Amino acid sequence: MSAAPGILADVMLMTPGEAADTLAAVHAERGSWTVRHPDYPVYTLGAAAYLDGPKGGFAKYQEDARRLNPILGARFGWLHERLRAAVSTIVGAEAAYDERVGLPGFHVYLSDPTKPQPLASMHYDMQYDQIDWAGWGTPDRSRQVSLTVTIALPASGGGLLVWNINRLAIEQMGDEERRAHMAANRIASYYPYTIGHLAVHTGHYLHQIASTKHLQATDQRVTLQSHALPVDGRWLIYW
Repeated sequence: MSAAPGILADVMLMTPGEAADTLAAVHAERGSWTVRHPDYPVYTLGAAAYLDGPKGGFAKYQEDARRLNPILGARFGWLHERLRAAVSTIVGAEAAYDERVGLPGFHVYLSDPTKPQPLASMHYDMQYDQIDWAGWGTPDRSRQVSLTVTIALPASGGGLLVWNINRLAIEQMGDEERRAHMAANRIASYYPYTIGHLAVHTGHYLHQIASTKHLQATDQRVTLQSHALPVDGRWLIYW
């Protein structure tokens, strides 16, 4: 496995058989998927702060969470608990969920070889800015972690492109130093995902979903997604 900036852990969370069963359960809930692209088969199952917060504000995100959390909890509660336990071990403190925010949910990318793949955005994970933290306390954004559990991958594989450009670091640089640093780190590292594994990264490094090579009609990329950070010292997992 190649190294990539910001990757904190990669642990097996489920067997290939459990991943296949989870994939089937995600498809069984297709009636609850949300369309996320106007022209390409990209969906989510669950409420995501970075997607739903900007569109309708925190109240709309919470409304979506109230509607979708029971579906996710009923189908995937066992997986959520396994994820919670793993995150608690990794961060060295008890992590928990909260019904007022979205439970870990799924990104679903299906295949349409007749259309060009949409290019994923290069970004930092800053979804915490979509949360109204007044009901919880003060979040420590610098310690956030982003969580990806791989459920299904295209035949040619899949993963993450990560640049050695840390948002927290470049914000402390002057303009000239920042330009030089970004120019010196133009080439991304490729981090391959493994079905059934939990990948943990900081989210502070510039990153992008890697495009699928040799796209096939039956390809799909399905991942369980969430984030975690300490709020007044207590770790909260949410999407």
